[in-house]
Amino acid sequence: MKTSIVIAACAASMMAQSSAFTSQPSCRRTLSGVGPLDMFSGSTLDIEEEEDDEKRAQIETMAKTMGMSVEEYQLGMNARVRMEEAISSMRVVGGEGGVTVERDGNMPPRHLVVTVTEEGKALGKETLEKTIVEALKSANEKSKVGRDEAQKNMMKYISENMKKMGAM
Repeated sequence: MKTSIVIAACAASMMAQSSAFTSQPSCRRTLSGVGPLDMFSGSTLDIEEEEDDEKRAQIETMAKTMGMSVEEYQLGMNARVRMEEAISSMRVVGGEGGVTVERDGNMPPRHLVVTVTEEGKALGKETLEKTIVEALKSANEKSKVGRDEAQKNMMKYISENMKKMGAM
């Protein structure tokens, strides 16, 4: 019982941290107007495929507000979506032996699995608690490295596509 409380406390402490790369909950929002977060929602990326004049006008307005062409705006939104997908699909494992933590790259994690085997239970309460905390820290550090790499890849993607567009 107390071990589960320690695990819950460790998980809660990780979830209290925030990041610029957290994304919307899984529920869908409808695009009813252009608000501060709507510009970054990624829900308006299909201007060529969409025949809706209102949606096209919203995209053009958002791009103009940010001082970009529509193509540059769409490139930025596509890059952001790619980075979010890379972070969400990433899996890192921290810990060793009888205690491991698997998580994704999101902060707080959406995927978090703490595994304590019989070997881990045999460590005793205090050692197990310390081992769980170390495993959480290890997985957290590895996910940070993964997020940094995803951001580098996003910047590389934008740079390459800007060159193709002739903007650089």
